[in-house]
Amino acid sequence: MSKTICMAAFAALTLAGAATAQPYRGGSATLYDQPNFQGNSVTITQSAPDLGKWRFNDRAQSARFEGRWLICEHDDFRGRCQEVRGEVANLHTLGLMAQVSSIEPAGRPGGGGYPGGPGGGYPGGGWQGGSRGVDGSRTVFFARPTVRGVDVAAGDRGANAFCRAQGLGGAVWFDSSERAREAIGPDGELIGRSSVIRDLLCRKY
Repeated sequence: MSKTICMAAFAALTLAGAATAQPYRGGSATLYDQPNFQGNSVTITQSAPDLGKWRFNDRAQSARFEGRWLICEHDDFRGRCQEVRGEVANLHTLGLMAQVSSIEPAGRPGGGGYPGGPGGGYPGGGWQGGSRGVDGSRTVFFARPTVRGVDVAAGDRGANAFCRAQGLGGAVWFDSSERAREAIGPDGELIGRSSVIRDLLCRKY
Protein backbone atom coordinates (compact mmCIF):
# COMPACT_ATOMS: atom_id res chain seq x y z
CA MET A 1 0.00 0.00 0.00
CA SER A 2 2.76 2.41 1.00
CA LYS A 3 4.64 1.56 -2.21
CA THR A 4 1.57 2.47 -4.28
CA ILE A 5 1.21 5.79 -2.43
CA CYS A 6 4.90 6.62 -2.99
CA MET A 7 4.62 5.85 -6.70
CA ALA A 8 1.54 8.04 -7.01
CA ALA A 9 3.27 10.88 -5.19
CA PHE A 10 6.33 10.55 -7.45
CA ALA A 11 4.13 10.68 -10.56
CA ALA A 12 2.36 13.79 -9.26
CA LEU A 13 5.69 15.53 -8.59
CA THR A 14 6.95 14.60 -12.04
CA LEU A 15 3.87 16.06 -13.70
CA ALA A 16 4.11 19.22 -11.59
CA GLY A 17 7.77 19.64 -12.52
CA ALA A 18 6.99 19.20 -16.22
CA ALA A 19 4.25 21.81 -16.01
CA THR A 20 6.59 24.28 -14.31
CA ALA A 21 9.51 23.68 -16.69
CA GLN A 22 7.43 24.19 -19.86
CA PRO A 23 10.03 22.70 -22.24
CA TYR A 24 10.48 24.39 -25.58
CA ARG A 25 9.30 21.86 -28.12
CA GLY A 26 11.19 21.87 -31.39
CA GLY A 27 14.49 23.43 -30.26
CA SER A 28 17.49 22.57 -28.12
CA ALA A 29 20.86 23.96 -27.05
CA THR A 30 23.85 21.69 -26.45
CA LEU A 31 26.69 23.26 -24.47
CA TYR A 32 30.24 21.85 -24.40
CA ASP A 33 32.95 22.59 -21.84
CA GLN A 34 35.68 22.65 -24.51
CA PRO A 35 35.98 24.54 -27.85
CA ASN A 36 35.01 22.81 -31.11
CA PHE A 37 32.20 20.78 -29.50
CA GLN A 38 34.56 18.71 -27.38
CA GLY A 39 34.50 17.63 -23.75
CA ASN A 40 31.52 17.16 -21.46
CA SER A 41 28.18 18.45 -22.67
CA VAL A 42 24.65 19.18 -21.55
CA THR A 43 21.52 19.61 -23.70
CA ILE A 44 18.93 22.20 -22.66
CA THR A 45 15.36 22.13 -24.04
CA GLN A 46 13.75 24.74 -21.79
CA SER A 47 14.37 28.03 -20.03
CA ALA A 48 17.33 27.61 -17.67
CA PRO A 49 17.75 30.72 -15.48
CA ASP A 50 20.54 29.06 -13.47
CA LEU A 51 22.91 26.66 -15.26
CA GLY A 52 24.36 25.77 -11.88
CA LYS A 53 21.41 23.39 -11.53
CA TRP A 54 22.80 21.57 -14.57
CA ARG A 55 26.33 21.81 -13.11
CA PHE A 56 27.30 23.87 -16.14
CA ASN A 57 27.56 27.40 -14.79
CA ASP A 58 30.39 29.36 -16.49
CA ARG A 59 31.61 26.18 -18.22
CA ALA A 60 30.39 26.43 -21.82
CA GLN A 61 33.13 27.07 -24.40
CA SER A 62 31.24 25.99 -27.54
CA ALA A 63 27.62 25.23 -28.36
CA ARG A 64 25.13 23.99 -30.94
CA PHE A 65 21.75 25.72 -31.09
CA GLU A 66 18.58 24.53 -32.77
CA GLY A 67 16.38 27.58 -33.19
CA ARG A 68 17.14 30.96 -31.62
CA TRP A 69 18.43 31.07 -28.05
CA LEU A 70 19.33 33.80 -25.60
CA ILE A 71 22.51 33.23 -23.56
CA CYS A 72 23.47 35.51 -20.66
CA GLU A 73 26.58 35.92 -18.52
CA HIS A 74 24.71 35.96 -15.19
CA ASP A 75 21.88 33.92 -13.76
CA ASP A 76 18.24 35.03 -14.20
CA PHE A 77 19.22 36.49 -17.61
CA ARG A 78 21.15 39.38 -16.14
CA GLY A 79 24.34 40.97 -17.38
CA ARG A 80 25.42 40.85 -21.02
CA CYS A 81 23.20 38.69 -23.24
CA GLN A 82 23.49 37.46 -26.82
CA GLU A 83 20.89 35.96 -29.14
CA VAL A 84 22.46 33.06 -31.05
CA ARG A 85 21.62 30.19 -33.39
CA GLY A 86 23.43 27.44 -35.28
CA GLU A 87 26.92 26.27 -34.30
CA VAL A 88 29.38 28.34 -32.27
CA ALA A 89 32.69 26.50 -32.20
CA ASN A 90 34.25 29.00 -29.79
CA LEU A 91 32.17 31.21 -27.50
CA HIS A 92 35.17 33.54 -27.25
CA THR A 93 33.91 35.06 -30.53
CA LEU A 94 30.86 36.32 -28.60
CA GLY A 95 32.88 37.40 -25.59
CA LEU A 96 31.18 34.72 -23.47
CA MET A 97 33.83 32.00 -23.22
CA ALA A 98 33.13 30.11 -19.97
CA GLN A 99 30.81 32.92 -18.89
CA VAL A 100 27.30 31.63 -19.67
CA SER A 101 25.11 31.31 -16.57
CA SER A 102 21.56 31.35 -17.97
CA ILE A 103 19.93 30.39 -21.25
CA GLU A 104 16.45 30.29 -22.76
CA PRO A 105 14.70 29.89 -26.13
CA ALA A 106 14.35 33.24 -27.90
CA GLY A 107 11.87 32.10 -30.57
CA ARG A 108 10.91 29.25 -32.82
CA PRO A 109 13.17 28.25 -35.72
CA GLY A 110 12.76 30.33 -38.85
CA GLY A 111 11.41 33.42 -37.13
CA GLY A 112 12.62 36.95 -37.62
CA GLY A 113 15.38 37.95 -40.03
CA TYR A 114 17.78 40.77 -40.56
CA PRO A 115 16.37 44.09 -41.68
CA GLY A 116 16.16 44.08 -45.44
CA GLY A 117 16.70 40.32 -45.50
CA PRO A 118 14.32 37.33 -45.55
CA GLY A 119 11.55 37.88 -43.07
CA GLY A 120 12.29 41.60 -42.85
CA GLY A 121 13.12 43.60 -39.75
CA TYR A 122 15.26 42.71 -36.77
CA PRO A 123 14.46 39.34 -35.21
CA GLY A 124 11.04 39.36 -33.59
CA GLY A 125 9.95 38.02 -30.24
CA GLY A 126 10.62 39.16 -26.69
CA TRP A 127 14.37 39.59 -27.27
CA GLN A 128 14.40 41.68 -30.44
CA GLY A 129 17.96 42.39 -31.46
CA GLY A 130 19.31 39.81 -29.05
CA SER A 131 20.31 42.25 -26.28
CA ARG A 132 18.64 42.90 -22.97
CA GLY A 133 18.24 46.58 -22.19
CA VAL A 134 18.44 48.28 -18.80
CA ASP A 135 15.55 50.64 -18.12
CA GLY A 136 16.08 54.24 -17.08
CA SER A 137 13.34 56.80 -16.48
CA ARG A 138 13.43 58.13 -20.07
CA THR A 139 15.91 55.85 -21.84
CA VAL A 140 16.89 52.19 -22.20
CA PHE A 141 20.59 51.25 -22.13
CA PHE A 142 22.14 48.46 -24.26
CA ALA A 143 25.78 47.75 -23.41
CA ARG A 144 26.34 45.63 -26.52
CA PRO A 145 23.54 45.77 -29.13
CA THR A 146 23.48 42.63 -31.28
CA VAL A 147 21.27 40.95 -33.86
CA ARG A 148 21.40 37.16 -33.54
CA GLY A 149 24.75 37.46 -31.83
CA VAL A 150 26.22 39.78 -34.50
CA ASP A 151 27.30 43.32 -33.59
CA VAL A 152 25.58 46.33 -35.13
CA ALA A 153 27.78 48.54 -37.34
CA ALA A 154 28.33 52.01 -35.93
CA GLY A 155 26.28 54.84 -37.40
CA ASP A 156 23.13 56.82 -36.73
CA ARG A 157 21.00 54.70 -39.10
CA GLY A 158 21.95 51.42 -37.49
CA ALA A 159 21.53 52.82 -33.99
CA ASN A 160 18.08 54.21 -34.77
CA ALA A 161 17.00 51.00 -36.52
CA PHE A 162 18.06 48.92 -33.53
CA CYS A 163 16.25 51.16 -31.03
CA ARG A 164 13.04 51.17 -33.07
CA ALA A 165 13.19 47.38 -33.46
CA GLN A 166 12.87 47.24 -29.67
CA GLY A 167 9.69 49.33 -29.84
CA LEU A 168 11.55 52.41 -28.57
CA GLY A 169 12.24 55.87 -29.91
CA GLY A 170 15.40 57.00 -31.66
CA ALA A 171 18.98 56.67 -30.43
CA VAL A 172 20.23 59.32 -28.01
CA TRP A 173 23.93 58.36 -27.82
CA PHE A 174 26.30 55.49 -28.57
CA ASP A 175 30.01 54.70 -28.50
CA SER A 176 31.82 53.55 -31.67
CA SER A 177 35.38 53.07 -30.45
CA GLU A 178 35.37 49.25 -30.73
CA ARG A 179 35.73 47.21 -33.90
CA ALA A 180 34.51 43.71 -34.80
CA ARG A 181 35.35 41.22 -37.56
CA GLU A 182 31.79 41.37 -38.88
CA ALA A 183 28.68 43.41 -38.26
CA ILE A 184 25.13 44.06 -39.40
CA GLY A 185 24.96 47.13 -41.65
CA PRO A 186 22.20 49.78 -41.58
CA ASP A 187 20.24 48.01 -44.33
CA GLY A 188 20.53 44.58 -42.76
CA GLU A 189 23.49 43.39 -44.81
CA LEU A 190 26.30 41.39 -43.21
CA ILE A 191 29.52 43.36 -43.62
CA GLY A 192 33.17 42.75 -42.76
CA ARG A 193 35.39 44.42 -40.18
CA SER A 194 33.74 47.57 -38.95
CA SER A 195 33.37 49.94 -36.03
CA VAL A 196 30.44 48.72 -33.94
CA ILE A 197 27.96 50.19 -31.50
CA ARG A 198 28.50 49.98 -27.75
CA ASP A 199 26.73 51.64 -24.80
CA LEU A 200 23.66 52.57 -26.83
CA LEU A 201 20.98 54.77 -25.28
CA CYS A 202 17.48 54.60 -26.79
CA ARG A 203 14.64 56.97 -25.98
CA LYS A 204 11.58 55.34 -24.45
CA TYR A 205 9.30 57.64 -26.46
